[in-house]
Amino acid sequence: MKLLNILFVTIDAGGNIPPVFGFAKQLLERNHNIYFLSEPCLEKAIKNLGAGFIPFDDYFTKSDRKDDILKDWNATLLNNPVFDNVIFGPSETLVKQTIKASQGHAIDAIVVDILLLPAIIAAEFLQIPKFLLFHMPEYMPGPNKPPGNLGLSPGQGLFYRIRDKILGKMMVIKFNDYKKQLNKLRLALNLPLLENTIDLVNNADLRIIQTLRSFDIPVEPAPSNVRYSGPVLDDPDWVQTEDWINPWAQDDQRPLVIISFSSTFQNQKKVIQNCLLALEEMEVRGLVTLGLAMENEYFDIPKNVIMMPSLRHSLVFPNADLLISHAGHGTIIRALSYGVPLICMPMGRDQYDNAIKVVRQNCGLKLSAQSNPAQIKNAINKILADSNYKIQANRLKNDILASQHIEEVVLELENIVSMNNNCPKK
Repeated sequence: MKLLNILFVTIDAGGNIPPVFGFAKQLLERNHNIYFLSEPCLEKAIKNLGAGFIPFDDYFTKSDRKDDILKDWNATLLNNPVFDNVIFGPSETLVKQTIKASQGHAIDAIVVDILLLPAIIAAEFLQIPKFLLFHMPEYMPGPNKPPGNLGLSPGQGLFYRIRDKILGKMMVIKFNDYKKQLNKLRLALNLPLLENTIDLVNNADLRIIQTLRSFDIPVEPAPSNVRYSGPVLDDPDWVQTEDWINPWAQDDQRPLVIISFSSTFQNQKKVIQNCLLALEEMEVRGLVTLGLAMENEYFDIPKNVIMMPSLRHSLVFPNADLLISHAGHGTIIRALSYGVPLICMPMGRDQYDNAIKVVRQNCGLKLSAQSNPAQIKNAINKILADSNYKIQANRLKNDILASQHIEEVVLELENIVSMNNNCPKK
């Protein structure tokens, strides 16, 4: 087929980058020309990927990956600064720069990170296909599903139907706080006005959800543009690349417990320290990977624990017995792809939902991020003493490895773009 020029629109928000890069790799392997409109801090990583880099020249101009653009460590359900700081606040700048980048490189299609949802408007204006990447499970409301980011389990019966309907409407209302702003922009571009802001999601040719459907709580029946591509299992591009050298004796049979929290700032220092204190008197080996946000912080480290700024999880998860994590989707899915059970201590974002999904799959426990060392220790002992958690994690491992549908999604994307290229524009 004709090689395509495809523009990815994203920023560095931590866990979104491995799945976005993973999808781009599939298109690069098919020799398409891939460009990224993104922040200067990602220039090197994007060029190492083999893609073209186009910098934002306004607002999204972060040059240091440690800088916190989300500023959501103290977010609440009713007040999440990500809406203003990232998703909708800079929408005019985002759309204008996406149009400019697309016109400058004869772009055939745009792939939009869900964090930059309004970029969909640029593709509508240019009359080119638009694809929305969810680097986490589905969080849009719908039948038989509570809205995402609330940490709610689905349920059967009248109470749950009413609950989900009310909460779904509340989510629509929250998104509609930005409808006037978006419609003003659309009016200037001669585009039809939005009835609801969430219609931007429905307007995408495909919304590509980068997890396995059986792990998610999907909308039923599924919207026509939903595709589950399976999770991307790649390690983040910034982690240390040297081989892992086991610091413990070869005959050391103590369980290996890994502690790994967000690579972006979520005020996680105290949680990590409490996890360390929980391991202090236990007959286990502990390994902590800090990530960019915490690598310069000081911790009291027990003798049975090793701490590293970063490490490829793929090197240590094959030998791990337990992961204690914030429940970021990428981290837990990589662990489960090796059959590692989890203790999830969510701190925001999609993490509450992910923790609920882990519990529903019976492959781990959910704890409050405010848990004290004794509570964390009890949870560790519970999982290490009960082999069913490991059995269920291995079951999910097999499901994950069988859930890779990314090639099918790529082929469908190519077909949509080719059909659009062959249609006369209005």
